[in-house]
Amino acid sequence: MQNKVKPTDLFKTLRKLIRFMGKRAWLLLLTISIAGLWAFFQSRMPRMMGNITNIIFDGVKQGMTDGQFPIDFEAVLHASLVLAGTYALMSVSRYFMHYATTQVAQNTVYKLRYEVKAKMSRLPIEFFDQNSKGDILSRTINDIDQVSNALGQSINQISMSLAQLTAVSISMLTLSGPLALIVVAMAPVILIIIAVIAPRAQRQFGKRQRDLGRVNDYAEERYAGQEIVRVYHQEAHEIAAFEEHSQRLNESSWRAEFYSGLMNPLVLTAKDTAYITVAFVGGMRIIAGLETIGTVQAFLQYVNMFSNPFHMLAQLANTIQMTVASLDRVFEILDHPEVANPEGRDDEVTDAIVKFDHVRFGYLPDKVILKDFSLEVEPGSMVAIVGPTGAGKSTLINLLERYYDVNDGAIYFQGTDIRNLSRNKLREHFSIVPQDPWLFSGTIWDNIRYGSEGRSDEEILQAAKSAHVDDFVQTLPDGYQTVLSEEATNISNGQRQLITIARAFLRDPDVIILDEATSSVDTRTEVMIQHAMRNILEGRTSFVIAHRLSTIRDADTIIVMDQGDVVEHGNHDELMAQGGFYANLYQAQFQ
Repeated sequence: MQNKVKPTDLFKTLRKLIRFMGKRAWLLLLTISIAGLWAFFQSRMPRMMGNITNIIFDGVKQGMTDGQFPIDFEAVLHASLVLAGTYALMSVSRYFMHYATTQVAQNTVYKLRYEVKAKMSRLPIEFFDQNSKGDILSRTINDIDQVSNALGQSINQISMSLAQLTAVSISMLTLSGPLALIVVAMAPVILIIIAVIAPRAQRQFGKRQRDLGRVNDYAEERYAGQEIVRVYHQEAHEIAAFEEHSQRLNESSWRAEFYSGLMNPLVLTAKDTAYITVAFVGGMRIIAGLETIGTVQAFLQYVNMFSNPFHMLAQLANTIQMTVASLDRVFEILDHPEVANPEGRDDEVTDAIVKFDHVRFGYLPDKVILKDFSLEVEPGSMVAIVGPTGAGKSTLINLLERYYDVNDGAIYFQGTDIRNLSRNKLREHFSIVPQDPWLFSGTIWDNIRYGSEGRSDEEILQAAKSAHVDDFVQTLPDGYQTVLSEEATNISNGQRQLITIARAFLRDPDVIILDEATSSVDTRTEVMIQHAMRNILEGRTSFVIAHRLSTIRDADTIIVMDQGDVVEHGNHDELMAQGGFYANLYQAQFQ
């Protein structure tokens, strides 16, 4: 998704958009039909006004010779009433057209938002690793908002413009061929202007949206770390860095607006040229007796009517190009390959074993992290994984839960190769407590219950007590109904971690994964959690990734990793007796 910005295939993008209209597509056809009716009424109006002019002019012309000015006022009144009725029909047509386009636009954007949200749950984890959070948020919020704001207006104006071009062209050709050719001749000129400028503008609008995503990403990241920025006195540096990102956004925005803004004056120049030419040629043809004054008057109006769609599209070009660029960015998400998720073999077997069998894996083909890794885990045992940063500890968990698939070898869960299990079915057996606790804005009670909505209040309370959440909740004025602020900043980091541990316990999984779960907990709380683990983890398999080696002394098996390889394994006493890599780590940590 971070590819070089290039103009998108407009019609391909629009075809994708039409697919999202679904059952509401008939409203789009209704809009086009109403636009055609509106354009027909509008194209008749210059003729009607021309006829009124001819009636009056003929009476005035005759009166100049006999002095009586015999104007047919009854015919003028009749034509005026028809003209007023046509105006009324045009207004009614526009109302229904606006209603139909609003329905199409809002339902299309609703479906687009839904599909993007659903797609996010089917994307592979590497998608989120390779794309910044700010850019993803910009695509799913800013770009979809741009589509929402522009879609109704664009459908309305494009339908009206195309219908108006067709109706006016037919009316002109049936009224006066020579004058019609003068007006129609400006169309190729305007189309050339649009064809030359639009791709350049669209390319810059695409770049602008990407630059906006980078600005959002940078701002969100820095605002979240304001305390660190201030502690290290980096305010001036961050302002300068933000200014650099903003300058790039400013430059791409300026270029996009410059190219888009060129079209409007050039289209107006073409229109004015046609207007002057029609007035001159029409006047000459009136003198020659080839045209009536009403016909030339009608054509002067037709010049405006014929050029208005181009003028409207030129003014709309800014919105259209930005919308197409936004749609392209949204469709990049929707078109991204999804994870393979076979549904066929959710085998239930009795041999509850986790087994890594000669696993080889690397996030990049040329950077292998796990090399011929094998491990067999007995049911109900506690497996600790330790090692220096980058040793491959978290990679084991990513592979076990199928966030990634192995390059070679196999991983078995309950005797079945996990590649033959659907990801959803596999993950029903796991709970994880991540290193960075994730909580949402809501009550503490709802955060514990997240993912286990069917559990009873008694079970939720028991999980909270087992994880020692109840100890600090009882000191809060609102207890479990305390509403957590954004990023749960109104409780401590250790308390946030305890809540995620309670959430994992409540799910009652076969396997619990603790990824540095006690790294943000104070020593007292750490001891409390260790005591609770003995009872809560009984009968379950658990994987514990830890830097604090004191937390895994009771593990049944300790896997010691270094540079993607298992260098030692055994329990704490055995590894200390060996005096090897683990013993050195342990002694260094407690010196």
